[in-house]
Amino acid sequence: MIYEVNQANEARLYQYFNAFCQDVPYCFPMSFENWQKSMFDDSNYDGTPLFSRLHTYFTEENGAVNGFIQFGLSNFAFGPQGTIDPTQKYAIIRNVHYSKGAENAGLLFDKAAEFFDEMGISQRYAFFHFFGMSCYARQGKLHQSGFYMEDMLQKYGYSKEHENVYFTKSLQQPMIDAPDISFAYSNDGSSIDFIKENNKIGGCELYFVPYSSICYLKWIYINRKYAHQGLGTKCMHKLFCELQQRGVTQLDTDTIDTNFNAQNYYNKTGFENKGIMRSYHNLKSQEA
Repeated sequence: MIYEVNQANEARLYQYFNAFCQDVPYCFPMSFENWQKSMFDDSNYDGTPLFSRLHTYFTEENGAVNGFIQFGLSNFAFGPQGTIDPTQKYAIIRNVHYSKGAENAGLLFDKAAEFFDEMGISQRYAFFHFFGMSCYARQGKLHQSGFYMEDMLQKYGYSKEHENVYFTKSLQQPMIDAPDISFAYSNDGSSIDFIKENNKIGGCELYFVPYSSICYLKWIYINRKYAHQGLGTKCMHKLFCELQQRGVTQLDTDTIDTNFNAQNYYNKTGFENKGIMRSYHNLKSQEA
């Protein structure tokens, strides 16, 4: 059987969600209220709702939840230059999970396909990075612990679009400072310029996960003229110290699977590789 999620059964989905999230490194501990808001009423960094339509269903077997799906229409899309276009929408399977071997998993994908067909939108995605849940640092891709679901994704026309490597760094031990590096913060504290001897040598952007002590490193760079001088490592260690002083206990990030320089950089600075993750698009529907 398949049921639409409502206020009366949300808690059942939350329990199921927490169970499979134990294998996903970017599913951080979250209260029911904060998960609920991010799951059903999520917004962009500026407060704009992420979705204009959003539907959530779960299946059960022998009285226990054994799968769920969440899909809908985004509230905006991105133009050629990466700018937000509120006149366009994506059809997105935002979340889907089911127990291995679940015979009713097709019911979940049927619901999404029926809705997208009804809306007449051919550009379809699954696990779209940007539209991930805010309480999980907006990390929308599918972690490798769920790759057994790729057979079902392929059955419904979805294929791999992007692949990234996920990294995490614990900040709960003493850090080595870099006193010759200083920081200049943006007004909201999310962007940082790296300064050495009054010169900007690079920068980074952060996302502080709501209601947690976890921070997400969205990007980091060192200007080319300062590359290969060990300054990238110094800036990262300085960042560790600064975040630790602000009460952050964990710093996470990711990079595309072909960016081996970034992967070596994260390995060198003490990050732990937590596996790969993927996003998907539906080529069949786009070609139809």
